[in-house]
Amino acid sequence: MFQLSHVIDFLSKWEQKRLAEKILLEKPKLSISQRKETLKFDYVSVLEKAESLEKTKKDILNRNQYLIREKSILKPFESLDIPILLLKPTELTEMMLGSVPLSRLEKLRDIQEKQELWLSVIHQGKREVQVLVIYLKERKEEFEESLREVSLNPFYFSETVLEKAKNSDCVTDVIKKLGQEIKKGEEKAAEIDKQAEELSLKYKEKLMLVYDSLLNERNKNKFSSFMGETKNAFFLEGWIQEKEIGNLKQKLETYSESVEYFFRLPLPDEEPPVVLDNPPAGKPFEIVTKLYGLPGKGSLDPTLYLAPFFFVFLGLTVSEAGYGLVVTILSLLYLRFAKPKGGLRLFMKLLAIVGMANIFLGSMVGGWFGFPVPALMVIDPLNDPLSFLILSLVLGFIQVWFGTLLRMITDIKQKKYLKAIFVQGGWLVLLPSLVLYLLTKVPVWGYLSIGGALGIVFFASPNRNPLLRFFGGLYGLYDISRYLSDVLSYSRLLALGLATTVIAMVVNTLCESALGVPWIGWLFAAVIFVIGHLFNLGISFLGGFVHSMRLQFVEFFSKFFDSGGQPFKPFELENEYTEFIET
Repeated sequence: MFQLSHVIDFLSKWEQKRLAEKILLEKPKLSISQRKETLKFDYVSVLEKAESLEKTKKDILNRNQYLIREKSILKPFESLDIPILLLKPTELTEMMLGSVPLSRLEKLRDIQEKQELWLSVIHQGKREVQVLVIYLKERKEEFEESLREVSLNPFYFSETVLEKAKNSDCVTDVIKKLGQEIKKGEEKAAEIDKQAEELSLKYKEKLMLVYDSLLNERNKNKFSSFMGETKNAFFLEGWIQEKEIGNLKQKLETYSESVEYFFRLPLPDEEPPVVLDNPPAGKPFEIVTKLYGLPGKGSLDPTLYLAPFFFVFLGLTVSEAGYGLVVTILSLLYLRFAKPKGGLRLFMKLLAIVGMANIFLGSMVGGWFGFPVPALMVIDPLNDPLSFLILSLVLGFIQVWFGTLLRMITDIKQKKYLKAIFVQGGWLVLLPSLVLYLLTKVPVWGYLSIGGALGIVFFASPNRNPLLRFFGGLYGLYDISRYLSDVLSYSRLLALGLATTVIAMVVNTLCESALGVPWIGWLFAAVIFVIGHLFNLGISFLGGFVHSMRLQFVEFFSKFFDSGGQPFKPFELENEYTEFIET
């Protein structure tokens, strides 16, 4: 399977498709009858041909890289006009090519004058100097000691260079030969590309069909290994969604004389796999839940509870109606024409929904591409940031309080009645009543907050020792600081919303400045407007997604959600490159 996948990826490099075609192109269709027919195709010979082309091209490119490196090494010595093969010791002298640091060149010249060393500077760079030195063999040790003092680094021609050099060839001649060989290699690589492209046009789609057919055959064989089997019968046990029982019975009706089946609820010690089952409007928000983790046994599915908060938070963090309109239109167009499947389809729906959130909320707290519409604005975050901050904190308080309520419901379902009523219920009473008392100073709210605190103090600790139980509950009351910090975290809604608005206005200011350029100012302004707002759209939605999810994961989920569930993975057709159709 890996070999087949690798070859498909190799052949995909020669697809001559534009970006729009790649995005909107539908996958090849694969039916049951085609699957059986596809497996008869001799794909092995195609794989061998493709792998041979890939290996040959890889060898050529590696050879060219080596030759290019040899050329670059020879480049500093190209002014050397002595044939390469003559650069070797004689009976009386030693010859040495090499390089010395530029700072040591003067010292090398001093050695030349004092010790009868012949020196020729071939090339002088910014840091190094390439030189040729000739000295007498009888004074070899003396000269080599002197050359070490100036940090001379010897240079030797490689075997490749020596093989290509004829008796009269200088460095420039060898460089030219290397260039010619590199060009030939490029031509061979281009020819291989042409053959691979022809192979791709002819066989790539067939290989994709083969891959998906083999993938499902492999899965079928793997699934068969889970069966308990005798000579005359087999036994299989697995999970099924309750709503699918009727469909399964209908499928097995044809084999009613030879099949027996039984259904039961999960046993107390069993933990069934998890399937998130939400109405269509909440389905796209399952992406957020799955990024955190699936609900553990006994925990609530948080998707529907987080959906309205996520909708509002992302609308406030981006706070740009124009950007929301762009994202909504592009998402709907992609859904309409590309017809994505699975997780990608859910994500595009989620983008469309949060785009609508920005159209609605962005008009009330932001603007349209940096231009506020006063008639639609409810809060101006630039002139009245305090109101935006208060709104953010109020929303945070509501979500944190709601998360505590959900924990109370979960505890009741798990029959933890005392904890649900006195601890979670205590927080539900304490938090709002304390806020109301601080705002109004009405005694009744103070009494309620004390009552809620007492419930936490006496029932938060599971310890049976009354004294330890009291002090443990008193320590549990310290969690009020955590609630406060969680609520303050929602101030990020203000920060991100302000950032988007300010950047959008800066882009518009730059456009106004560009319009002052004679003749082509309008063109500069248009380019700045498009690029600037696209950049702002990208970073704003990225930041909005990240921080809105963080508020769900850290501040909201920590109050009630226990993850750890395993996903339900039914035995079904799995297609990587094609779309399965039943015919």
